[in-house]
Amino acid sequence: MNMVTRRDLHKILAVGFLVITLALVVGGIFGNVEAQPSSPPYPFPPTFPVNNFDFTVTPSTTLIKIQQGEAGGLVVWVAPYCPNSTTTIRCDSTVLQTITLTISGCPSGAYCVLDRQQVQLPPDYEAGSNFIIYTFSSVTATNNQVASITVTGVDQFGISHSATFGVIICDC
Repeated sequence: MNMVTRRDLHKILAVGFLVITLALVVGGIFGNVEAQPSSPPYPFPPTFPVNNFDFTVTPSTTLIKIQQGEAGGLVVWVAPYCPNSTTTIRCDSTVLQTITLTISGCPSGAYCVLDRQQVQLPPDYEAGSNFIIYTFSSVTATNNQVASITVTGVDQFGISHSATFGVIICDC
């Protein structure tokens, strides 16, 4: 009889611990629900500036000086910009902005190229494309005249911006 009583006592203790554990877990879950603030610390729904993308195109220098028969270059920086952002998030993080770059105004007798014609921008980053100009030895420097080169960027929403810089082929 003593053995049966001890076995029953162990069962009763095990069931008691199980009931106490369940009561603590359920009480903790319901207690946490009541302890949460009534309004979240951020606006609901979130106020992302969806499709309000804009960007800037900026050259690293404003003038390239090169001699005939040589090469020169600069970096064209492209950076996203969201002017109407109402939060600390600069742009809608669900869209990858794609910008296509083109060149105009390359001086005659020279070859102008961008190393990347298409730049993809995550919302918080900027990207660059190297602009390189090659001049041929047959090009003569005519009174050190400055050629105006424009790099234009157009994104998938049809927004376009451009940056202009000068190139001078000289006997420098």
